[in-house]
Amino acid sequence: MRGLAHDRGLFIPDSFPTVSTAELESWRDLEYHELATEVIGKFVGEDEVPRDVLADIVKRSCGAFRSEEVTPLIKVDGHYILVS
Repeated sequence: MRGLAHDRGLFIPDSFPTVSTAELESWRDLEYHELATEVIGKFVGEDEVPRDVLADIVKRSCGAFRSEEVTPLIKVDGHYILVS
């Protein structure tokens, strides 16, 4: 539970979990905080942070965003960009 790695860089996982097509489909209609919990849960084991605690942390963190959409996007020239 540190912000930066010992070399002051970012932490990079040793491996990346797989996500099935069915799993992706099941995430389609989740709210942002629910989706974030699912994705983070792929990297954080239940033995490290219980799922209900993780969900609470993520939901409270997302509550601090200024926009109800959390990550509002606009389309510009056929591409989506994040607006602040």
